[in-house]
Amino acid sequence: MKNEDVVTEYKKSLSQEREGVISLSAMLNKSHRGEVFFGIGPDKKPHPLTIGPKTLPDLSNEIRTSLKPMPTTLDINVVEVDGSKVIRVYAEGEDTPYSAYGRYFCRLDDGDIPMTNNQLQKYFEAKDDTYSGWEEKPADCGYEDIDEDLVLDVIRTANEKGRLNYVYKGLKEAMTKLDLVDKDGRIKTAGYYLFGKGKPVMVKEASYPTDSRTEFGEIKQFKGNIFECIREAVSYIQNHISYKSEIQGIQRVETPEIPIEAIREIVVNSFVHSKYGVKGDFNQITIFKSSIRIYNPGSIYKNIDPMKFATAEVGSKIRNVLIASVLYKCGYIDAFGTGFERTFTLCDRNSIGYEYRNDEFGFTFLFIRNKRFLNDGIDNAKDDVDEAILDALRKNKFSRIDDLAKATGKAEITVYRHLKSLRDGKILKRIGSRKSGYWEIL
Repeated sequence: MKNEDVVTEYKKSLSQEREGVISLSAMLNKSHRGEVFFGIGPDKKPHPLTIGPKTLPDLSNEIRTSLKPMPTTLDINVVEVDGSKVIRVYAEGEDTPYSAYGRYFCRLDDGDIPMTNNQLQKYFEAKDDTYSGWEEKPADCGYEDIDEDLVLDVIRTANEKGRLNYVYKGLKEAMTKLDLVDKDGRIKTAGYYLFGKGKPVMVKEASYPTDSRTEFGEIKQFKGNIFECIREAVSYIQNHISYKSEIQGIQRVETPEIPIEAIREIVVNSFVHSKYGVKGDFNQITIFKSSIRIYNPGSIYKNIDPMKFATAEVGSKIRNVLIASVLYKCGYIDAFGTGFERTFTLCDRNSIGYEYRNDEFGFTFLFIRNKRFLNDGIDNAKDDVDEAILDALRKNKFSRIDDLAKATGKAEITVYRHLKSLRDGKILKRIGSRKSGYWEIL
């Protein structure tokens, strides 16, 4: 066995589990990798361990709950050293800084040193220059893969808002003006994600009639560039929330249950701060009966509570600086760090409840739906929808939910809710299966 060093640590027994997790965090912060052996002493000699069926799962759970954020790679296995079985824990990750039990450590030779506040601040300041390094990498695409009409529209909007002073002359020059081309003339990854025709970003959308995923629901996936995904996500929520109609003067005014501006702020925020390099994880929009969930992979930069942004206790910390800059220029962001402030203010002003959760997996924002708006707002609106459904079924008793949605002009999730209400009220009865059956009006 080699000596302990900046990436290797030995622990004699599992009673030193906590110290092992601290060593992992310190080595990740120092070298972006590290390994800890349980069952080997400082003398590099193995010490017998009792390894039962729950030993590895318990160790894994301890690491996953105490080491933040989760490393990209975490391998825990039993290996043999000099004829004895020991446990090897290996971790890799670049999403520094990593904390253990709420504290930050750095590796010095073969020791773990707690970071002082001053050291941690300097660590973050030094990290700022490279935090969004993925955006700067050249994308595997050419200018023919960029939506020029979209770039032109962004340039025009940025000029109108006074955030850019540039007359469009060509795609390459415009992309360069937006800092989306590197010194060798190659399109940066951020540029492709913003304007690419190849649908580089995906958002998952779903709606359910209850507060769980066990009931029938609508599930879809949408692919596009960041601008297209933002528009799709906002539109999806708009089409699945309720509205209350009022007559003001001679005009009919519809009021959404949740201010659209607040929805838009959180959706844009989710794409600005999303961690696009996480495989198998995507931005998600989920509509439940009592809430609307907006999720993006990648926790808020530096794990700062959004309330601190809203109260200006701390300045804005941007994960994807190039993406945020372009969205700012064309007005999707009014000023860095003020989106949460506007959202909280709008929710408070309209008595809308909200919750948020920031963890090592990502950031989740919940709008709590206003019960006064459910069932399409007011009783007469509910009756209108019920009657429209019944009228459609009188014409075709074999109508499916998507047929009824087109006939009533309502979302499928709304139609499903009304059908359930009509069935519970003994007004409708389903005869046969979902595929081949029909509706009977009682």
